[in-house]
Amino acid sequence: MSDRLVEIGVIVAGSLDEVDEAAVRRALGQFREFVTSRFPDFRWEITSSRRPEAVASNRTAPSALLQQALEERDEQHWDFAFAITAAELESHYSHHCFAALSRPLDSAVFSLSLIDPRAIGRAAESEERIATIAKRLSRLMLHAVAHLLGLARDSSPNNLLFHPTSAEQLDAMEELTESQVERHNAALKEIADQRLEEQTGNPTTSLGFMLRSAVINAREIWQAIGAARPWEFPRRLSGLTLAAVSTLVVLLLTAESWDLALSQNNFSTSVLVLLSWVGTTTYVVFRQQLIIPNRTRQSEQMVVTNLSAIGIVFAGMLVTWLALTAAALAIASLLFGPNLIAEWASSLSQPASEIGWMERFQMSTFSASLGLMIGALGTSFESQHYFRHIIFVDEEI
Repeated sequence: MSDRLVEIGVIVAGSLDEVDEAAVRRALGQFREFVTSRFPDFRWEITSSRRPEAVASNRTAPSALLQQALEERDEQHWDFAFAITAAELESHYSHHCFAALSRPLDSAVFSLSLIDPRAIGRAAESEERIATIAKRLSRLMLHAVAHLLGLARDSSPNNLLFHPTSAEQLDAMEELTESQVERHNAALKEIADQRLEEQTGNPTTSLGFMLRSAVINAREIWQAIGAARPWEFPRRLSGLTLAAVSTLVVLLLTAESWDLALSQNNFSTSVLVLLSWVGTTTYVVFRQQLIIPNRTRQSEQMVVTNLSAIGIVFAGMLVTWLALTAAALAIASLLFGPNLIAEWASSLSQPASEIGWMERFQMSTFSASLGLMIGALGTSFESQHYFRHIIFVDEEI
């Protein structure tokens, strides 16, 4: 038997009826059979637990169940954590949500509601429902493992890495290519390796442990940041964007703002820019409670999760700042001539004829930095479930 252990925890959240209970048992069996046959170099351990109190309604936020999965993953030291519920999942990226996958959390949430044949009004006997739900759930789980390992989507409808747009398309997802199997094996070797906290001679200080974890898992952290698509933050976080743009416009239309911005030297402007990046990241991370404390002992997985969350927010703030700067520079170039700038910025020593793009750029970075700071306050208007969904859920199916 292989000593390369891959541990997956499955949490049944809320209550299930008899059909769903049987379907989940069969799906776990199909999942185990597939991974054991396709990846024989690894020993697969699947542990189930129940949390009937985790879901109290027919509709739930994926981020709440992902939080539950994360906590149990950390406590039980699983490699991946899956949560299964009969409730519908709230969707933010598409019209429906069969599953929500989170690479930063090494977790996924699956809903049985929309993969049931009865979801589309089709009459089906219990055995047919069990077989259909089980097959679709096992396919979602296999897709989730591949996604959490960092594999990219596939365009073939028969491939397990295909991104289905309907429950029926899950039925055709059966296979992996040889190259995908090889990438699975390579990624699983890293997962199955002994964790840093389990090794002898590991750093005793929290800082040393965090630094080593960051170095060892640098590629995984970068992949998690990229998977979150931080370049879409200005569109997704409307509260932040609206507050930032409003501030930007007010500053550009105020003579005192031009005077204050152009009176700063390069050093003070650079400090303001850096402060806006770091300050807004820090505020948002703590305001939305994105840092997960270690509950028992130092955990390599938790370090990766927390650094990924910080990196995602920082990248999002940086992208937003760049967008604000570009918008401000475009407005300043189109609407503000040298004579007007010289009149408004009385502290400038050079004549209007020498005012060019550099002064406009300085005003743009100044306005964008202040706008970003005010915009970060706009995250207070975003619900925590929604914000955590934007940060952590990198694929909805």
